[in-house]
Amino acid sequence: MQHRIQRYPVRHPLLQQYILFFWELKIDNAELNHWLVPQRNINMRFNLTDTPHYLSCGKKESKLEDVYFPGMQSRFLNSSLKVSGKVDVMGVCFAPDGFHPFLKIPGKEFRDQVLGAGEIGLRVANRISEQLKEANGTDARLDILERELLLLLNPACQPPGNFRHIFEALKQPRTFHMINTLCSRYNISLRQVERMYNRYIGLTASTYCALNRFHYSLNQLLRADYSKLSDLAYDNDFFDQTHFIKEFRRFAGNTPGKFARNGNSILQIGKLA
Repeated sequence: MQHRIQRYPVRHPLLQQYILFFWELKIDNAELNHWLVPQRNINMRFNLTDTPHYLSCGKKESKLEDVYFPGMQSRFLNSSLKVSGKVDVMGVCFAPDGFHPFLKIPGKEFRDQVLGAGEIGLRVANRISEQLKEANGTDARLDILERELLLLLNPACQPPGNFRHIFEALKQPRTFHMINTLCSRYNISLRQVERMYNRYIGLTASTYCALNRFHYSLNQLLRADYSKLSDLAYDNDFFDQTHFIKEFRRFAGNTPGKFARNGNSILQIGKLA
């Protein structure tokens, strides 16, 4: 059975630039073991029950804090999120470059990790979590999240305009080869761009562009838009089908066909792509 995450729009105009949406997942009795496939942004998750969440990585299993941040992944880490019991989670899905203005911590510090609020010194997270638990309904929870996030927001920490222009231009699968041209156009060096990607996004420019291209092809795969993998590969600017499968395995840990059939990743079940 697939569980659906309910999405909610960001209402306050000051937050809309930084947050894509809020989300909520409620299950009375769950047995979840979902592979963590790299996403294009950082999420903030509030576990609002006494049911512990565990991160399983190989043979190692660790209990997560009640408020935690799955960081940007540069590759498939063979890790999964495990929950057994009642699930009540509220989440904040930040824009790819929208996380830094709230925590003022470089995104690269979260790379290939799942960090708890306590680990990064975000003391206010526990207070927010308690408010969410006591709130009367989803609307009240959303009001709390927006109010508290506005208090954390520092617009002065947002990416500079020349970086945002380059970042937006490089979002399309076929544009990464233009990076030198874009750097010249917006008077910024390639070295500065890489530093800004590490700070505001959490990955290098090349890795993020590869991840973004993976997501374009993944979404098409899950919608069954293509009957042949070779067509999917060429339309997303891979050299050929072999290149596409190799890159897909880098981020999904499996071939496209097996990944689609298994249906057990957090992306497929949560629909957070």
